[in-house]
Amino acid sequence: FGQGRILGTGAVTAIDGAAGGGINPWAVISGYGTNQQIGATAFYSHVLLNNYNLNAYGASVGLFNRIEVSFARQGFSLGNTGQTLDHRILSVVSGSSVPLGTSTTSAALGLSGPAFFGSNYDLNQDIVGLKARLFGNIIYDQNWWEPQVSVGVDFHHNEMPKNLADTLHVKRNGVSYYLSATKVWINGLFGLTTLADVNIDVTNANQQGLLGFGGVNGMGYKVVPAASVGVFLNRHVVLGAEYRGMPQNQLIAPSSGAGNFSTLGNAVSKTSAWKDVYVAWFPYKQLSLTAAYVDLGTIATEKNQNGLYLSLTSSF
Repeated sequence: FGQGRILGTGAVTAIDGAAGGGINPWAVISGYGTNQQIGATAFYSHVLLNNYNLNAYGASVGLFNRIEVSFARQGFSLGNTGQTLDHRILSVVSGSSVPLGTSTTSAALGLSGPAFFGSNYDLNQDIVGLKARLFGNIIYDQNWWEPQVSVGVDFHHNEMPKNLADTLHVKRNGVSYYLSATKVWINGLFGLTTLADVNIDVTNANQQGLLGFGGVNGMGYKVVPAASVGVFLNRHVVLGAEYRGMPQNQLIAPSSGAGNFSTLGNAVSKTSAWKDVYVAWFPYKQLSLTAAYVDLGTIATEKNQNGLYLSLTSSF
């Protein structure tokens, strides 16, 4: 084990457990280990949105600045919004507004209970990630255009009940892939160290897998872009922004289908690109703190899901 790399080169931790920004993995390898050292991290992140909360925690190991293995546990809390979603589902099934818990409408959905969610329901998933640096070095390639390039794969296991997965027409397990290119200019914008990252994601994950994988039309993969930028105001503080595209999968019912299920399916299927503006603080190599304003758009019929993101990464 060792921490021979320069401060900040291990980045922070994305909510899927990989080294990067808050919502995007980057081409960097976690920890501060050189090509002769092993580095490791542990992280915790909390996202407070208008209707939902997301908690994520996990750890990663960076091997010789070449291979990264990561694990993340995510819990997406619906809070009181779960009851709202139940009302909407039951209203669609019955064709009119009905009290929550009506047994006949629940039976029409094949539910074993009076509602899907109720109050304070959590959608949980585990993500195991593997990343490999193919070529390039963000520090030592200053006199060359070549970025640091890595390829990654994420294995997801979602714990949603089978009846919910069947109703959404999604799978509970999925695999996502990405290609990431990260470039750092030590003498960048206004003479400050500047970072840029571009990703190509190949995925069928709904809301990064929190709502399962695929949809009515099957498990077809989509190619979506992601990008991050950052400027080091000094060697300890980074200010930046991120963008992450999301695939659009049709859930519950075909978009052209007849009846109320089509309306519900279109509303649940609506996704938006994830965006954030962040500031990260690296007081020393063993610790980084990140705060961000995040805009996740529409999630499970609820619009304007924006709020506060806080994250802590410990490196050793």
